[in-house]
Amino acid sequence: MSNISILGAGFIGQMHALAIHSASVSRHNLSQTPKLLDLFENSENKNLAEEVASRYGFQNIVLQDPKSALTKSDLDIFWNAGPNKAHTEATTIAAQAGAHVFCEKPLAPTSDEALDLLINVQKTDVKHMCAFIHRFIPSLQLAHKMIKSGEIGEVQHFRSQFLLDMREADGSLTWRFIKALAGGGASGDLGSHHIDVARFLVGEIEEVCATTRTWSEGNKDINDDSFSAIANIENGAIATFEASRITPGHALTGRIEIDGTKGTISFDMERLNELTITEKNKGPRTFSVTSSNHPYGSFYLPVGLQGAHPISWRDCFAFQAHHMIEAVQNNKQIEPLGATFKDGYRVAEIVDVALLSAQTGKFEKVKFRD
Repeated sequence: MSNISILGAGFIGQMHALAIHSASVSRHNLSQTPKLLDLFENSENKNLAEEVASRYGFQNIVLQDPKSALTKSDLDIFWNAGPNKAHTEATTIAAQAGAHVFCEKPLAPTSDEALDLLINVQKTDVKHMCAFIHRFIPSLQLAHKMIKSGEIGEVQHFRSQFLLDMREADGSLTWRFIKALAGGGASGDLGSHHIDVARFLVGEIEEVCATTRTWSEGNKDINDDSFSAIANIENGAIATFEASRITPGHALTGRIEIDGTKGTISFDMERLNELTITEKNKGPRTFSVTSSNHPYGSFYLPVGLQGAHPISWRDCFAFQAHHMIEAVQNNKQIEPLGATFKDGYRVAEIVDVALLSAQTGKFEKVKFRD
């Protein structure tokens, strides 16, 4: 049995609980049906925890002293969906007790903390996965396959935009805006996603030049609202990143383009199921990545007489959950498709180097310490 405990009853914790349920009914059968064991939440959020636990079928709620619950002998996977500052300690305790660990991104608020977590977990024999969800978008998985097969030739450029408004409806700020709790703002919360996509699709980032701006007011410890960067990738390609969390005109803009010597691949988060290929003198060709021969095309139901139906953002979380649970149940590797804590640490290092560059105003080398 795969007993799973989750830290966090908020939006992302609920998303993961839903994903675990969805993964259990995939046609890619898991060897055992996962069960939700404990839901960890702060005592001031007791009502939320009770509602979520009831809705998703958790066996218990843990509001205080989580250490004993994290070291239960029947805990198979600990799923950390808490705030960034809550990632390191709880995940380390669970891993040292023998539970496999899944942790939301960013892996920790700073690269130092992320490195400590990686080192501590690597001392155990448990599997570890960092939640870079973009790797489980079928369109981007297909883009990965096309790039690696040389379909667009040698990659020369990667560019991305990640734009939305993360303020509350009344304009107030959440913990994500506080540096001590979250680390980087637009850089760490949003930019980290596309930094990992660049690493996944193209290659490792070697140096970065970045600039940031902060317009939000209130706490003196507010992190960056907007982030722009240029990066050099190990294969000689150039990457550009833009992210902002205070753009009310963008519901959720997530654009990614990769230029090669033979053509360009384009992806737009608001058209999640589509990929566009543009070749010289041929113009763009857009198609849906929903066929049975595409990644996860037949994950739930066979594609055939009923057509090929669109895949949702929630489905991508189910694909990710299935990958983690199957790796544990069948002793499979998390990488290269899934991101490990090594990937989580390396992205955190790149974000910190970008923030350093924003202070120095020049290119800064990325020096990995793993």
